[in-house]
Amino acid sequence: MAEQDTVVVLGGAGFIGRHLVERLRGQVRQLRVVSRRAAGYGDATGGVEYLQGDVGDRERMRELLRGASVVYHLTLEDDYVRGAGNVADACLEHGVRRMVFASTSDALYLGRAGTIDERAGPDPKPHLRNSYSRGKAESERLLLGLHRSRNLGAVIMRPCLVVGRGGMLSHGGIGSWPAPTCCVGWGDGAHPMPFVLVQDVADAMVRALDTPDIDGRSFNLAGDVFLSAREYVALLAERTRRDFRFFPRSLFGYWALGAFKSVVKRVLGKGPIEEQPYRDIKSSAMLTRIDNSAAKQLLGWRPNASREVFIREAIDSNLEPPPPGDLRLEAPPPATPGR
Repeated sequence: MAEQDTVVVLGGAGFIGRHLVERLRGQVRQLRVVSRRAAGYGDATGGVEYLQGDVGDRERMRELLRGASVVYHLTLEDDYVRGAGNVADACLEHGVRRMVFASTSDALYLGRAGTIDERAGPDPKPHLRNSYSRGKAESERLLLGLHRSRNLGAVIMRPCLVVGRGGMLSHGGIGSWPAPTCCVGWGDGAHPMPFVLVQDVADAMVRALDTPDIDGRSFNLAGDVFLSAREYVALLAERTRRDFRFFPRSLFGYWALGAFKSVVKRVLGKGPIEEQPYRDIKSSAMLTRIDNSAAKQLLGWRPNASREVFIREAIDSNLEPPPPGDLRLEAPPPATPGR
């Protein structure tokens, strides 16, 4: 059926979107890529039509989704719920058979030990999360509610810590980066983190194009290579020959410092500051193991399980060779972490 489909990728110029578009190119009848600024991303000569559009514009979505059979919603916006609602309404109006929504593992609550699968659903206390996590969680609930009430063909994808070609080495999911080579982690950084290669995320999304009986389902997209934040930063140091360092941070201490700064700003009349709830800080540490078995069983998804492939794709693919004479060429590489 895919070769007969007209597919629209909203946010197709982004990190995941670019990989998804390359996977879909030539596999469907017509492919439309929509972004806020379509110019400069390509043209129709490669079988892909690039169009300008914003999911916050309800009428533009109605126009762009006319004739589509499958829609991928990967955009970042200020109001996630309104954008998801606009896209869903256009899908229902035009009889789109499937809407694949890119949510995030941040929509889950990951602040306690144990394992979580799709049956848990998004965080039941979204009001205690940051605006991004809250927006994605509430968007999930909206779309699955429309699936139940109006038969919207919604499928939820939750990519975890996405890395790979064209991505950033200093991933914000493992901590904050006050300097390019300095990572201040969420907690001690010793537990495995749910990294996943961007090409594996794109593969899961392509599989959702035609897989039957998955409407109304959610899929956690975590990879099968398990590295802690400390190990990942150590690998960056080894592969780049730069002084990457990881610094642990107490979760409660981080919350207390933020609360203190908020009080001081209010006392000094410096204006409001968004205080990060402790629940949100705990979830950022990703203490919970994410179960990816539903995607494997229902989509036939097989994410990369090779450490060597992970290093090559997540890190080495984004490096430029040191120029001749660079002092890094003279220094012996550090020992490989975990060996």
